[in-house]
Amino acid sequence: MKRVYSTEILANAWHIRNVLEQYDIESVIRNENLFSVAGEVPFIECMPEVWVKPLYYRRAKQIIAELESSSQAQGPDWKCSECGESNMISYSVCWKCQSSDEKPMLDEEPC
Repeated sequence: MKRVYSTEILANAWHIRNVLEQYDIESVIRNENLFSVAGEVPFIECMPEVWVKPLYYRRAKQIIAELESSSQAQGPDWKCSECGESNMISYSVCWKCQSSDEKPMLDEEPC
């Protein structure tokens, strides 16, 4: 297995894994439960990582690069109308309740 992605945020690792799965690339997440020992073990050793079989390494890296370049979406974050949680513009589904019903966040109420 070869590491194709590393992140400080577990949700990002799961997102990458899910995207790769859509391309029929099997992957595993390593270190997903090590956040509790960060500090006792070097932080870099505890970061969640996505690993794939060597056969799929180049294609997985290409998919991740394309995903990262397209995820630089511009615009306001949005607030979930179901649970009220704030979500980044690049998320199409609420990270907290998985609702896709969204509305832009506004600094002030519209007139």
